[in-house]
Amino acid sequence: MAQEAGAPRDELVAGANVALRTTFGELVEGMIYGFDKSTNCLLLKEAGAHNGVATLRFLKAAYVSEIVSASRPPAPFEPQLPHVDLERCRKREERALASAAAEAGRVGEGVTKEAQTLFDSLHKTMPCRWKGKTIVVLGEVHVQEPYTPEASTADAEHKATLQRVQKVLSAERARLGI
Repeated sequence: MAQEAGAPRDELVAGANVALRTTFGELVEGMIYGFDKSTNCLLLKEAGAHNGVATLRFLKAAYVSEIVSASRPPAPFEPQLPHVDLERCRKREERALASAAAEAGRVGEGVTKEAQTLFDSLHKTMPCRWKGKTIVVLGEVHVQEPYTPEASTADAEHKATLQRVQKVLSAERARLGI
């Protein structure tokens, strides 16, 4: 880790506020929360996006090119980790898993790249799902291989939806040149 003349090493202790420049030119500011000698990593606590929130950043010391400023902590530093609301974490995990499952459900199995692109275009404006290799739009219109407007079918009562799907398919196929 490089050092600037104005920042002596004895100020680089846990609790010190520092401004560091990385080898990528990024200026990083925060409080030294810790240092791991075995991995040569510095742990900085940076101010978060809004009040009461902080970001912990691991930074390889080898990527610090300059210590722009450093100030000793006014009192001995006693790190305190914040309370972790396990119920909130569990709910966040559930939402993330549900979102990942929904996203995975929007990927067709065994379909061509063009078919997936057409599905994605339809999905932007209308709820769609895959049923095997068939795209089902609004639960009413079925688009089968080769995913052309002519390969789209629906009941007589869903004619308007069928026409809308055919229009989107035509436009998207023209845009893709297929």
